[in-house]
Amino acid sequence: MNIQDYYSQIKEEEKHNEQLLHLTANEPFMSDTARAFMDSPLDDRYFMGGGDDDGIVDFQPFTFRGMPALQTLVSDAQSSAREMLGAYDVNFGFLSGVHAMMCAILSTTEPGDAVMTVGLEFGGHFATQGIVERTGRKHVVTSYNFDTLSFDVEKLAKDYKAANAKAFYMDVSFYINPHNLREIREALGEDALIIYDASHTLGLIMGQQFQSPFSEGANVICANTHKTLPGPQKGIIAFRDKELADKASAIINSGLYSSQHTASMIALSTTVLEMKQYGEDYAKQIITNSNGLGSELEKLGLKVRKANTGRYSENHQIHLFTEEFGDYRNLYKQFIKNNISVNFDHTLGGKMYIRIGTQDLTRRGMKEKEMTIVASFLNDSLQGKDISNQVETFTSKYQTAHYSFDKPN
Repeated sequence: MNIQDYYSQIKEEEKHNEQLLHLTANEPFMSDTARAFMDSPLDDRYFMGGGDDDGIVDFQPFTFRGMPALQTLVSDAQSSAREMLGAYDVNFGFLSGVHAMMCAILSTTEPGDAVMTVGLEFGGHFATQGIVERTGRKHVVTSYNFDTLSFDVEKLAKDYKAANAKAFYMDVSFYINPHNLREIREALGEDALIIYDASHTLGLIMGQQFQSPFSEGANVICANTHKTLPGPQKGIIAFRDKELADKASAIINSGLYSSQHTASMIALSTTVLEMKQYGEDYAKQIITNSNGLGSELEKLGLKVRKANTGRYSENHQIHLFTEEFGDYRNLYKQFIKNNISVNFDHTLGGKMYIRIGTQDLTRRGMKEKEMTIVASFLNDSLQGKDISNQVETFTSKYQTAHYSFDKPN
């Protein structure tokens, strides 16, 4: 196979991607404005800052060419992120969410320290335990109450104290309501280090529509940048206080990353500025769409998990139970055949469900009336109907990124 054959197949994959109704909770829809520089020749070059008056980045004696235009964009975006998160300092240098997770753990704890995380059955991230253990930390798992969809604070504090833990890394990936963070902070005390993984809800937090981790007790926010924050695949760490920020940043900057992936840095900075300008409306509509879709699904006789607030969701995730329809792999094949991209899982209680995300739908400009159509597509697919043409026709109408510099709302 020659290179043109490979390229032709990739082009077909791009075409198929445009035909799909994207209902995964872990993928974004980035604006054309943010994506514009992803193939820039600057991506061949390291970005190490803007440089001094002579355009030189001087590490004494290692020198490098500064990029002042890019530094201006990044600085404005970092300032906006600090404001939206209530942070003392924010670092955009990480290559992914897992890279940010590694750097957060390595820069705030020491080998031999015990780090508490969230178990997989409670919605925790698959990579965290391995990172903790392979970096010489001791791993402790916390408890979660399936009935209340909240942490068992009393047992959490007891286990944290028994393990003499240094940090609690809240690495939850499957959740539909804010965490009981204030209660956790009170139970653990002020000396405990709480790292809040906001990979799924960062855009909602920036839009001021989800909980505010720093004001509720977190010391660090760690996240990837490609879920409700509709940016490229990079990572971010934010610090609440100067003392921890200075100490951790010294460790991070001394060798936990080198290249920041220049083109992705431009895309991320642009996306953060979009959130500063349009993020509140975007975040509000995500949550409205989640509850609208949950309601429409239930009207069709489907079973949907409810948040501990009584609504279907307080973020972008809706959990649609599917066990009565048969094997999840067969259901998945039917969804893909119908041009619908979904994820299945069985965390939070052991019952199989689809973890639907409304962030992509919302970024494409869909609102409540479209949620009725999306619900019918999901129901028809579960019933085994062939609706591939209808889905493709529907998605073709929503190919522009709203709440962005492409199409302000």
